[in-house]
Amino acid sequence: MHNWCSIGLPRRTRLFVEADSAIARRPDWTVLVAAACLACSWFFMSALITQYGAVQLQFRFYNVLTLMHSPGRIATGLFGSGVTWDAWLFGTVCAAAVLAALAPAVSTRKAAWLGCVAPFALMVLSGLILYHGFSQDLVTDNGYLGDSGVRLSHFANQLANRVGGMIARRIHVGAGGYISVAASVFLAIKGLRGYQHAP
Repeated sequence: MHNWCSIGLPRRTRLFVEADSAIARRPDWTVLVAAACLACSWFFMSALITQYGAVQLQFRFYNVLTLMHSPGRIATGLFGSGVTWDAWLFGTVCAAAVLAALAPAVSTRKAAWLGCVAPFALMVLSGLILYHGFSQDLVTDNGYLGDSGVRLSHFANQLANRVGGMIARRIHVGAGGYISVAASVFLAIKGLRGYQHAP
């Protein structure tokens, strides 16, 4: 009896350790679900919508780079050269951010949890750049026309601000925008907590 216990106890301990290791390596399903929601909202759902009566101009998150280059397209839509290239380029960045969020599912390193913060960081940076672009004056005075140039640029900017205010009331956040914000915030919190508590 004594011999059986002395032999069986290490085996049981080894089985428990192996089970704990298997559980530790198992991907967190909440991270997988949040990353899937994020990918769907970024690539298949509208983040911003400009409504003109029955006409809607829809912008997905991967179109943000085009709006960074030309904020006025929020009112006119996506057309012209460079739109497709911008979508492919920024779409690749978005895909990389989603894959970074999945890092804890494929790696046991502590730093892998920081990958979950990447989507939120990308959205915050994009939002700040867009806000800066939308808040800039339409016409800047370069000083070449003296007082007349100052008055002309001031009038043009006042007119643009009024038109911009009318357009802004027609812009609203789409379902993709809400879902992506919620998913990215969840992933960021999950990643920071995972990094904090990881061995």
